[in-house]
Amino acid sequence: MKRMYSKEHDQPSLKANQAIVRSVPVDNKQSLKTHLKPHGFKGYQYSELTPNKTRRAQCANWLLYYREELFGYTVEELRVRRKMKQEVEEVEKKRLEAEGKGKGDEWKPPVKEVF
Repeated sequence: MKRMYSKEHDQPSLKANQAIVRSVPVDNKQSLKTHLKPHGFKGYQYSELTPNKTRRAQCANWLLYYREELFGYTVEELRVRRKMKQEVEEVEKKRLEAEGKGKGDEWKPPVKEVF
């Protein structure tokens, strides 16, 4: 079986996968490694990676994020959790600025909120 990675075949899958990856917060980007490490997973070798394997890993990472962070909560509960997390981050940022360690406006990767 030959895999076809031409642009016309690959584009819809690529765009859908990119949207999934953007929706996962930075804190949860390495979930696949952290969940599978106790079971002997050492990561992928560069020579093993194909677009299909990479996309499967990214989808599995999103499923772990969903299970750990979103499943079983109402939208209102998720909004409250997000607001509390933002407040904690603001307090930490102010504390660092007061100590002179703050860098001001730090760059943050774009993340599309899913709730």
